[in-house]
Amino acid sequence: MSLNWFAPVYDKLCAAFGLDRVFRDATLRYAALNPGERVLDVGCGTGVLTRLAAEIVGQEGRAVGIDAATKMISIAKENAAIEKSNAEFRVATIENLPFENNSFDCVLSSLMIHHLPPDLKLTGLTEIYCVLRPGGRLLAVDIYRPTNPLWWLIVWVLYLSKFTKDHIAGRLPSCFKKAGFHQVETVGHYKGILTFWLAYKPK
Repeated sequence: MSLNWFAPVYDKLCAAFGLDRVFRDATLRYAALNPGERVLDVGCGTGVLTRLAAEIVGQEGRAVGIDAATKMISIAKENAAIEKSNAEFRVATIENLPFENNSFDCVLSSLMIHHLPPDLKLTGLTEIYCVLRPGGRLLAVDIYRPTNPLWWLIVWVLYLSKFTKDHIAGRLPSCFKKAGFHQVETVGHYKGILTFWLAYKPK
């Protein structure tokens, strides 16, 4: 599902909903990137997280962001040029990643998975598994069963959507394992409604 219509206001709305630098720093902290690593950001939007990842991996590493929305990628490239970032961006979908197997040390998925219906969730996660090198890791953050009970007053309705039913039902770790990831860890929570996972590809 392309979010071209969302591109012009994407960054402002993210900040308004608390998905700001603090959130992105938390994402990268859990990902534990190192200089020289190769990292892929799926569903990168306007590329803020990708550019921050590029700063960490440095010139010896590689940071690539992909998104299905051409306008998102256009803005990401413009901002990368302004910031003189070495982050790369291209239009692509998670279910058909244009990279060779074993290409990346880490894949980032920030609020991407809930946009996918169940069949594409598994296809996309399997694609991620393939492009990760043996021993590589996926850092995913997405909507999940709330840790703050007050959220249940709102999010129960997400159980009625095929896009988010598995999230609210607590089945996302099973989706990771079906895609091949042998070790899946819950590593953090954010705002009582988002959960961070690390999933590893066997060595």
